This record gives sequence, structure tokens and C-alpha cells, in this order.
Amino acid sequence: MDESGVTRSVSVSDGRMAIEGSSTRYVQDAARRFRLSASGLRFVGGFESRDGRLEESRRFLAEATVTGGALRRAGFDGEAGMIGLTLRPLSQAGEQPRLLLLLGYRDEDGSALPFAEAFLAPAVFEALKADMLAGLAQELALSATTSLWVREEDRGREAGEGLDWYLGLDADGRSTQPARGFIETIEWRTRPVPVVVETAPAPEAVHEAGEDWPETTAEQLGKLNWSFRLLLLMLAFMLIIVAMK
Repeated sequence: MDESGVTRSVSVSDGRMAIEGSSTRYVQDAARRFRLSASGLRFVGGFESRDGRLEESRRFLAEATVTGGALRRAGFDGEAGMIGLTLRPLSQAGEQPRLLLLLGYRDEDGSALPFAEAFLAPAVFEALKADMLAGLAQELALSATTSLWVREEDRGREAGEGLDWYLGLDADGRSTQPARGFIETIEWRTRPVPVVVETAPAPEAVHEAGEDWPETTAEQLGKLNWSFRLLLLMLAFMLIIVAMK
């Protein structure tokens, strides 16, 4: 895939990659883990014909982003942004299978789009499928050691700091080379449900609501007794006035 149309020499020496016309040097750091977070997980089944054979094509599709950083292409501007993630089962797995990861760009409708493909052991793939169908796998996260590059000046960054990862270039500097790696961890979970906290109504609201309640019998009797006492008091005042006359 010809991405730039410009030929640039690329050299790798003593673990450093240099690109003609760029002062940036790139190194590989096996101690750092490349991390992806994915959402919108969905299962796709089907078959495809390959080399005259009919093969089952089961896979998961999702949209992924780099956790705590970005995926870029050495010698090119911009970052990958959303990455199309595909998870497939390995056709064969030994007693201690490795989970594999492939990263790169592919040409789709004349545009170079980033992709990531994870190849899972059959047991892991089936466990993910069962949990997804049960509604227990809506978001996914994985970490991997890869052949991606980082800028030499970023190599000493702390683990909690953001880090940009770079895909390398082919020998003439025109096309991006894919990166490969081993998945160290993979986990999935349901999407967190927002917690709604109910608060007690304000005292004024409680008081106002109480005024609208029907009066009880005791309250009504209390008001009658007070009215009767007031009437007696008024009669007493009238008798006093008559007596004074």
C-alpha cells in the first residue's frame, strides 16, 4: 500500500529507527505494555472460501482506542483515533497457547484505516462468546507486548504517563509496516450502570405537602373546642358590660 508516494530511506541500527528528513529517533521498549480498550462488542458468524476450502469465519468486532496514549505512524502526521478491532479464534492451540495481536493500517475504499486483530485460543474465544451472549461482555480491555516503536525521548516516561506508540516504515519509507505482539492480559465486563441517588425532599417541601393533607378528627375537635371557649369568653365580657350599666 503506497501511502505517501515519497521515497525516504529508513535505517535501523543498534535498536534505533531513523527516517530520512526527521530528527526523531525511535526505539522499541519491551518493558512497556500496549493497552487497548474496546466497546460495542458484537459477534459475527459465517463462512468464507479460502484456497478452494470452505472455512468457518467466526469473529467479534468492536471499536477500540489506545489506553493512556495514541497509535501513530512514524514519519506521518496525525494519530489513529478509533481502531477497528477484530477478535478471531486460533485454528490450533497447544497446551500453553499464546494470544496474538496484529496492528497496522489497511486500504479500504482508497483510505488507510487503522486496525487491530487479536487471535485467541479457542477456550478463550468460547468463554468470551458465552459471556457476551449472556450480556456480561460489553466492554473489553487487553494489554500486550508488541514490536511498536516509541520516541527515544519518551522511553523514560513513568508507567502512568501518556505514551504515543508508532508503527514502523518499510525500507523505502513509503508504507507503514504492521506490528505484532503477544497479548498478556484480556478481560471483559458489563458497561457500568449510572447510580441514581435519591435525596430527601427539603423541609419546606415536606411542610407544604403536609398542609394539603386532610385534617384528622382530633384536629377538627381541637378547633371546635377553641371556638367554643372563645364564644364563652365573649359572653362573659358581655355580662360584665351589662352589670356595669
